Order: sequence, then structure tokens, then C-alpha cells
Amino acid sequence: MSEFLGYQGKAVVITGAASGMGKAAAQLLVDLGAQVYALDIADVTVPVAQSFKVDMKDAASIEAVLSELPQTVDALFNCAGVPSPPFSPEDAVLINFAGLRYLTESLLPRIVEGGAIASIASTAGMGWHGNLECVKSFLALENDIEAARNWLTENAGTYGDGYGFSKQCIIVYTMSSAKALAARDIRINCISPSPTDSAFMQQLKGDGQVPEEAVQLFLPSNGRYATGEEMGKALVLLNSDLASFVSGNNLPVDFGYCAEVRMGQRDNLLQLS
Repeated sequence: MSEFLGYQGKAVVITGAASGMGKAAAQLLVDLGAQVYALDIADVTVPVAQSFKVDMKDAASIEAVLSELPQTVDALFNCAGVPSPPFSPEDAVLINFAGLRYLTESLLPRIVEGGAIASIASTAGMGWHGNLECVKSFLALENDIEAARNWLTENAGTYGDGYGFSKQCIIVYTMSSAKALAARDIRINCISPSPTDSAFMQQLKGDGQVPEEAVQLFLPSNGRYATGEEMGKALVLLNSDLASFVSGNNLPVDFGYCAEVRMGQRDNLLQLS
């Protein structure tokens, strides 16, 4: 089966590879024969080709790693992300999106024809349509983390919660980038996971900041959290040869949660359009 996925010998860059969905995706990519270059602020334990310490809200930290990455890249996986709380809304947006964009656009000249990009958004960002003008205003900035930081300071309180806004930005960025990238035969997609059993989720619920009963409202009707491995598989599929004509999509990986909302089978708490 691995030959159908097409990762054997391919150069792959992945952020957030130390834990959760990113770790699961990194391990699967190694198992499939990819040469994996992993970026994370924490230690990466997956046996990748090389790993690098990176702070995704710091352009200088990202720049320091760029010279160490391969000059040709077959696939990019943007998996780094933090919850808010406990991270501040500003840091959540900078890490989850501004750093993602900075790295993605820095690597674009190296991504080969037929290459692909996959990012992790969230069902928490699925209400992007109702906040589209604000998201577009943020995306209209130059690809500059300090410019993003300044915009967030100037617009504090207007863009919604930091985590949800960061994920709205990933979804809109994915869809709006597809046309230009198609001209280079590069695909871009993202997934929107439902609540997933991970250190990220435990951090989100830490100290009672987000109670368990609140998270339960967003579980699909199978009644359980997803696993990091289930999300890692979806990411690896999207950047694989099996999805070679799939681009510009935000794929809910939620066991039907968003479908239930759209069919009026449960409350539209996320304001899905």
C-alpha cells in the first residue's frame, strides 16, 4: 500500500512533530519511507532524518532553520498549534497561523511541481464565513510576523477568540491560496479536527479553564474524542499521491459532526455557514 501513497524517498517538512497529531503524522511518514525534517519547540522523539528547535511565533527562529532544510521539498505539513487559554489570544494567532504562513511562503520556492501542503485547522474555525472580512483584513498584511503582532494589538477584541480566529485564518488562507498554487501544480488543503485526545486537549482543559462538559458539546455522535493517529492519517492522505487532484479543501475530520449541524440534527454552536 505504501507505494500508492508515494512518500518513499520524498523530502517532507513537518511542524509540531513532538506531540499529538504532528507526532502521529511524522511517525507514519517515517514508516512510509519519507525523509522527514521535523520542527518543534519541544524535543522530537520520532526517528526523523533531522529535527530542529523552532519557535513558530519568532521569525528569526524560523529563519535560522530555513538554511538547514532541503532545497527541494515534496510536502509540507503544518501541524504546530497551541490552545488559548492557556496561551494568550495573540500568541495563539502568531503560533497557529502567522508562523505557519511565514514558514509556508518561505518554503514555497522549494516545493516541487506535484508537491503538496496540508495544515491543521479546527472545527473551532468552521464559522469563518461570518468573520470573513476580518480574516481578509488580517490576510492582506505582508507575510511578516511583527506586522501580524501589531495588527492583533491594534484590533484586540474585534476578531473574536484567538484560537478560533487562528483556525479561521488557516481555512481561508488554504482556500484562497489554491488558485495561485494550482498554476505551479502544487496542492494545498487543511483538515478541521473535532476534539482530539491529546496533550493539546489536556492543556486546553487544564485548571478547569474549559470544562469537560463544554468540550462534550462538540463531540460527534459516536460520543468519543478522536485520536492523534486518526488525524495524522488524514493529513498524510491529503498530501499523498492518492489525493493528487485534491486542492483548496478544508476537510472536516469529525465523524460527521459538521454534517449533523448542517442537517439541523444538533445546535449550530460554531455558527457554521
